[in-house]
Amino acid sequence: MKIAVRGGHNFNVPGSRGLIDETIEDRKIKDSLIRYLKSIGHNVLDVTPPASYNTAISDLYYGVNKANSWGADLFISCHFNNAYRNYNGALGSEVLVYGSSFKEATSAMAALASLGFKNRGVKSEPTLYELRNTTMPSMIIETCFVEATEDIALYKRLGPDLISKAIAEYISGKKVPSAPDNSTPNTSNKELWEVSISGDIVKELQRELNKQVNANLVVDGYFGTATLNKCIIVMEGASGNLTKIIQKRLIALKYSVGSYGADGIFGSSTKNAIIKFQKDRNLTAYGIVGKTTWKELFKK
Repeated sequence: MKIAVRGGHNFNVPGSRGLIDETIEDRKIKDSLIRYLKSIGHNVLDVTPPASYNTAISDLYYGVNKANSWGADLFISCHFNNAYRNYNGALGSEVLVYGSSFKEATSAMAALASLGFKNRGVKSEPTLYELRNTTMPSMIIETCFVEATEDIALYKRLGPDLISKAIAEYISGKKVPSAPDNSTPNTSNKELWEVSISGDIVKELQRELNKQVNANLVVDGYFGTATLNKCIIVMEGASGNLTKIIQKRLIALKYSVGSYGADGIFGSSTKNAIIKFQKDRNLTAYGIVGKTTWKELFKK
């Protein structure tokens, strides 16, 4: 099958922003989806417009025109949804089509539901440009809502690669080969939360930063850029919960902070442990925890 795939919006005509940025994340879905569809045997064309298409209509026209000119059998546009400024809970996934649903659209929705996203179903939206101007069956995949806390927690747990793999397999009715194309996904553009640990220790840090510096962080347990940007400098002589969190991470990474363990006191033993950690990570070894050291402490 000839499948045209597009990442929604571009950085001059950005999509929705909430707990994640739609334009950044839908590119990850798009890239992985193309790779997996190709590995299954489909002929796939990326119809995502370059940044020079800097108006909403030119951005949409580019993808539709390329898909139509190429003679695609199926058009997929990758997006994320947005309804509220903030939403505490799950809103889910949906797939938009021009009129009646078709097999691939139903399959894409089933793939997302199988991963745990709330199933909002396949919906008819005949006024949307991409759906009414393409000449082949077309769908817009709304992966989840950028502002919904539970949606984004699930999205981050799964990651765009696994989500795209499920969509490709459900659409095709075939499993992705164990070694799709003898290549590995490009990880150089992964976001910080994707390469950092998550869980209770991150929630503990986020709560403490909210308390100490009024950081206004979402306590979601993911160490992303927003959390890193609120981390403050901690050095010898400090005491309290931030020091204790640093000590817990050092201990988890097999560095000794002294016989008292994570006692919340930044003394010489903790400083020496930080210096050793910094040397091991090829950082400037001066025994002070700044943003670079925070980032390394929470790296997977």
